[in-house]
Amino acid sequence: MEKAGIPAASIGVEKLVKTTGRGMARAQGIPDYPIAVISHSMGPLADLKDDNDVRVLALAAAPQVEAILIGEAWLSPVPT
Repeated sequence: MEKAGIPAASIGVEKLVKTTGRGMARAQGIPDYPIAVISHSMGPLADLKDDNDVRVLALAAAPQVEAILIGEAWLSPVPT
């Protein structure tokens, strides 16, 4: 989407961003691609119990996504 000029933001679970997410970004030639990171210690996302669980994750990601979309300098909490 970004290559077409449409701002986009990726969101990932911390454990996967450290491995698969960073690896895929490097493979695409953009190792510093910003990824909003959520810490999800509740198990699989499919195990979220209710709307409140989803809301907690969304609130954690929202400021990161906003910074990515408006192009603010943003420091990933996960090493690249």
